[in-house]
Amino acid sequence: MGANIINAIQNLKMAQEQFDDFRRQYPDSKGDKMFKLYGDKITWMFKDIITHPFITEDVRDGIKHEIASDVYAVPAILEKIALLNPEQRELIEDTLDAMLAGEEVKIVDIKEI
Repeated sequence: MGANIINAIQNLKMAQEQFDDFRRQYPDSKGDKMFKLYGDKITWMFKDIITHPFITEDVRDGIKHEIASDVYAVPAILEKIALLNPEQRELIEDTLDAMLAGEEVKIVDIKEI
């Protein structure tokens, strides 16, 4: 799956969760009714995307997995990476590149060596 589609799914899921959070905070309000409608539209979009005939089964599974994932993990990771020094960020980038290329990456605690 392309990064743009993953980002779009994550952003839609975050918006849906934020609408749900508002609804929990302000039940029976005008916003509750409005944001329920918007949340339902996002749910419809997810269903429409994963049932579209042009989507392959692998992509469909990837989208379903992304919808079920913790969409706040990516922003949390980015916040933490920004706190690293340049050499550490480069090491993280190299590690991610290796993982995306299918290489096995092992993290070893040097205290145990």
